[in-house]
Formats: sequence, C-alpha cells, structure tokens
Amino acid sequence: MSIFGRRPHVAGVVGAGFIAAEAPALQTSLLAALTVHERAALHPVAVELRVDRGRGSRLVLSARNVVIGFVPPDEVPLLAAQLPAGRALLVVPGVLYHRDGLWRLWVGPEPSSFPAPAEDLDTLPVPDPSIAGIPLKILRPKDDDTP
Repeated sequence: MSIFGRRPHVAGVVGAGFIAAEAPALQTSLLAALTVHERAALHPVAVELRVDRGRGSRLVLSARNVVIGFVPPDEVPLLAAQLPAGRALLVVPGVLYHRDGLWRLWVGPEPSSFPAPAEDLDTLPVPDPSIAGIPLKILRPKDDDTP
C-alpha cells in the first residue's frame, strides 16, 4: 500500500490519438478544468487524463478532478483492454484546445494540427444555462404575467 492511500498510475497507449466525445454538452466542465489564464489565452493546454469506467460500456475521461469527456465508441475496446485491475489508475496524455468557439479534448500526444471532429461524435444535448442548477428559463418572467 502506498503512503496516504495514493493510487499508482499506469500509462495507457492511445496510438495517434482521437477527439473525445460530448464537448458541446460538457463546456462547463471543460472550462472548470482550465485556469483563468488558460481560458483567456485560448492556447492548447496539455493535461494528464484519467480513464475510468462509466455507465454500461462507456469510458469517462477526467482531468484535474473534473469529468471532461467520453471515449468515442470506436476507441473504447483499445482503452478498456488497458484498464488495470485493483487500485491502479489508467492515465493517458491529452490536450484541451479551442476550435470554432468550443473547447475540445484531444486524447493522445499533441498533433501538429487538430482534425475536425466527426459529425456523429457529440450526441448529448447541450444543457440549458443555469445558476446553481436552476435553469434560467424558470427565472425569466412570463410574457402573460405582465399587466
């Protein structure tokens, strides 16, 4: 057992790399994983990603203790086979980058240029804007309530 219960890290292999899924739905989380200076600069940010099992056959990607993406279905078999048994954590390199008004996550070493995401990569709906979990549409006055 390691000191203070720290879990050992196992480096994973991702090959050339791929774009993580669900960036539009996870923009709040992607921004939370960045510092103020990283957000403002809009430059690619290298991060260490942790790979964990999600619901069903999904694999979840997290960085800096924030869930920031999902492994696309066609890449799941490669990483699922590498998940260690026991307490060890699977980690892979990643890069947060800004493209077309969105922050996205590249899984793997930083490429010379980031490819465009596939059309069917993002399937989750973009959440409604909210404050402390309360949707802003609830806070807006209704048109028929005005005298």
